[in-house]
Amino acid sequence: MVDARPQVMRHQGSLPGAVVVDPVDVSARFTPTPSGTFPVVRNPDTEIAVVSVRSQAPRIAEQIADLGYTNVRYVDGGYSALRSTPGS
Repeated sequence: MVDARPQVMRHQGSLPGAVVVDPVDVSARFTPTPSGTFPVVRNPDTEIAVVSVRSQAPRIAEQIADLGYTNVRYVDGGYSALRSTPGS
């Protein structure tokens, strides 16, 4: 899980275990290193679910996928949708 909500939005609550990345830092944090390793999520095939502002989530997921990660999706409805899921 990648929490790419702006800092001002993260006051709603945290996502335990999520990688927190400010939306403006996505490219810098996910770009493979010169040696070809993936810095944030080490295996490019790891499932990545992006939580962000509804209007930004598809773009952020696409941006991460464009950097070489192969299993990226976004959570439709963002943090609110996760919080309304039974068991969360």
